[in-house]
Amino acid sequence: MLKKTTKLMVLLLITAGLLIGCSSGEEENTNPDATTLSFWNRLPELTTHFESFIASFEEEHPDINIEMQTLGASGNQQYQTAIKNNELPDIFVTANVTSLKNLVDQELLHNLNDVVTPEVKEQFYPGVWSENLTTIGEDIYQLPLNSGKSAVLMYYNKDVLSEYGVSEGQIPTTWDELREVGKDIYEQSGGGTYGLIMGAEATWLSDMTINQMATNITPEVHPSIDVARRINYKTGQPDFVNDGSTQTIEYLKQLMDENVLSPSSIEYNEPTAIANFAAGKSAFYFDGNWAGSVLMNEEEGPGFENWGVAPMPTEDGGTYYNDMAAKEGLMVSNNTEHWEEVQTFLNYFIENGYRDVIVASGAHEPPVDIEVTDPPFEQYNKINELSNQLSVATPNIYKQNNSTIGFIQDYQGGLSYSAGSILAGYMQGEVTDPVAELEEAQQQAMEVFNENLNKYEDVSESDFVFDDWVPFEPYTTE
Repeated sequence: MLKKTTKLMVLLLITAGLLIGCSSGEEENTNPDATTLSFWNRLPELTTHFESFIASFEEEHPDINIEMQTLGASGNQQYQTAIKNNELPDIFVTANVTSLKNLVDQELLHNLNDVVTPEVKEQFYPGVWSENLTTIGEDIYQLPLNSGKSAVLMYYNKDVLSEYGVSEGQIPTTWDELREVGKDIYEQSGGGTYGLIMGAEATWLSDMTINQMATNITPEVHPSIDVARRINYKTGQPDFVNDGSTQTIEYLKQLMDENVLSPSSIEYNEPTAIANFAAGKSAFYFDGNWAGSVLMNEEEGPGFENWGVAPMPTEDGGTYYNDMAAKEGLMVSNNTEHWEEVQTFLNYFIENGYRDVIVASGAHEPPVDIEVTDPPFEQYNKINELSNQLSVATPNIYKQNNSTIGFIQDYQGGLSYSAGSILAGYMQGEVTDPVAELEEAQQQAMEVFNENLNKYEDVSESDFVFDDWVPFEPYTTE
């Protein structure tokens, strides 16, 4: 017991680094005449490989110095302040606090047309070039870091499963199976190990989990937490109160009540939950496809290798889905005084970064076709296989009507509820009736939605209705 506790304390100390902004740990360029480019990274799972990549870049380009800062928990505030004061760094990973169009309208971004020429653009998967995510009209403003294929998955600890007699052929695929396996593990362990841990303190992660799991039951409600949050693509209206949302929230609370889901989940953010899962405190853990790279990382994570990955269980064992969209990428400040050096860095990244950062980290699938003959870890190809299965091209409201970009920005900005925050309140006992809470969320969403319909004369409810869309099938207008 002492050994397990000591291991957990060490893992928690290691993963605490995910919450703290840090600069590149590599030796800095000592050339006094070098041009310095500032670079903000808000994806901690890429930090280690960005550092080594930057070191290689500086070695080949001694006249350019890259000062990287990995943003911690205060990252959103740093972006908001930088946007307000027009002080964005030379290069930065997507500022997800506002829309791409808003940044362009404020003249804060430098377009990347000189870098992503038509010839270069052909190297990328066509689906990554999407209005208000990577492009505005014919102009490119974001160099995508990944293919846009992602999903929340279920990670399983092979050590725990082996200890309690669960084979990989018995990995749960239905809600009932997860509940039964989890209860059995809890009882066998005398309450020392749970079936499941979540990072429910990170309500955005719970929101993703609920929204995607719920598509198994109510697939017409868009699962994204970034685009068209909780909008039903058949009715064209917000839809918080539906069978998928209510049943999923009730199910997760039932897991906690029956000692399947660790009650500490409500106190765990993502890195803390990962650390406890790796330390054997649970058999299963829900997180995005990037979590595998964090589990394996000895510097930014617990350095844990003996795990597997599978789809999350659903009510009936059927599939669920997430939208396919390249939301993360590299952007450039319109105020950069070193555009030539920035181009050099971005060109170097296109040539080497997708292999040396994205693939090497194992966090994401790259947006270009790279043959991975030597995966960064054993489970990498399985994660990408599942992400490809569970990521589906959904209707693009921005393509249907460009005016919906501002509408969605204001609509989502007016929402104070999310499925993840309602689950958190329910688990803590602050919410006693989640359906009533969802109904309040629905009322607020409809009020905000209708207010913006009045505000945006060029937007109508029909812009969010796609009668020709069949959920779970890739959507195309061609």
